[in-house]
Amino acid sequence: MSASPGQVVSEVGKRLAQPRLGKDALVKLLKQAESALSELSQSSSLQDALRPLSKSLVQNTLLSHKDKDVRLLVAVCFIEVMRILAPDPPFTDEIFKEIFRLFISEFSGLADTGSPYLTRRMKILENVAALRCSVIMVDTGCQDLVLDMAKIFFSAAKQGLQQCVHQAMLSIMTQILNEKVTQPLLDVIFRNLVKDDKGGAHKLAVDIIQNCAEKLEHIVRIFLTSCILSKDAPVNEHRKLHHKIILEIFQCAPQMLFAVIPCLTHELLSDQVDIRLEAVHLIGKLLVFSNLRFGQENQILFMEFLKRFSDKSAEVRIAAIDAAKACYIAASSGNVAQNVLKSLEGRLLDFDDKVRIRAVYAVCDLAKSNLSSFPSELILQAAERLRDKKISVRKNVMHKLLDLYRDYCEKCSKGTAAINTHYEQIPAKLIVLCFDKDCESFRTLSITTFSKRKSNALG
Repeated sequence: MSASPGQVVSEVGKRLAQPRLGKDALVKLLKQAESALSELSQSSSLQDALRPLSKSLVQNTLLSHKDKDVRLLVAVCFIEVMRILAPDPPFTDEIFKEIFRLFISEFSGLADTGSPYLTRRMKILENVAALRCSVIMVDTGCQDLVLDMAKIFFSAAKQGLQQCVHQAMLSIMTQILNEKVTQPLLDVIFRNLVKDDKGGAHKLAVDIIQNCAEKLEHIVRIFLTSCILSKDAPVNEHRKLHHKIILEIFQCAPQMLFAVIPCLTHELLSDQVDIRLEAVHLIGKLLVFSNLRFGQENQILFMEFLKRFSDKSAEVRIAAIDAAKACYIAASSGNVAQNVLKSLEGRLLDFDDKVRIRAVYAVCDLAKSNLSSFPSELILQAAERLRDKKISVRKNVMHKLLDLYRDYCEKCSKGTAAINTHYEQIPAKLIVLCFDKDCESFRTLSITTFSKRKSNALG
């Protein structure tokens, strides 16, 4: 009569206690234990049968064995014992720490999908998730191991993971954060959230934040408001990246930012040009990502943003113009879009020539993007810059209007745009410029360029 799985496990446990077993003998015994353990269901009544194996496994010679095959099999046997004897496996806190250290060392190989060890490593990971071992990690004060594990998860995720592995990692991280949120762990998540490479590590960070949004909201709010309001505080890696963090959270869990967004007014009002500049860039992106709903939902902040179109810094005004262009392309209807366009219109008369040029460029580009819906009377206001006091402005406006008029002619010839009296005034304004007394270069150059472009457009 063959021995039962419990008897096999008990016998293997006793034999593993023998001194000076070689690698081959250890591997053979551990594989026997692994096979027998997999046949056992969870039951506290199996404690006596598993006691010899449990005692043998915690030997330092096995826990820290140099051979990778032995270590992996030891890890598998540990997780099986923990599964069978859950929720009270017979290990002390110190032993648990060593067990988790062993598990984490195996997790570092999860990205190697071609490894013969992958199936066993996945088994360990999925059981760690299912048995909520991460809660034990937190309860036993293994914060250093938690951080190491999180870093290994994100490192493995960069290489691409099977969906079941991704889900197990997500489950483990969610369990940890639901137990305890620490700033160092949040820093690891943020570091992967703001990566330019939107691969597996970024996806894992996004999924963690979405899963734990309610739990994370308080510490994230404190961190981000501190970044915004306490500019004299020590600068660290993530304090520099807080705008990127806001952008990413806004796209995956915007409810977390409810108390943070109003604080951005502080940056728009800052005495430091670079802070105002960054704030304009950020709010412009938030408007675009939300199809301008952000402006409706945060009206006080939006009104302060509009004031940056008349900021004392030309650099900030240019940033506001660029933001206006992106916003209007994202959504051209509604009060927010009209307010943005009106603010852009005001910059056509800016006292700085670089700002006037950028405003003309923005108006012409927006007109090209949608000839039928863009208010064509604004084009005539842009064309007035052909009479600008600065020659550099007149030159730039001339080239931009020539480009716009050519596009208009081509679309009319194809039947995708209708004749528009405002656009038809552009040639006359350009011809007047050709007789500019201040700059000889406008004359033959402008007429030749205009003639070629119009003839090409009309066939």
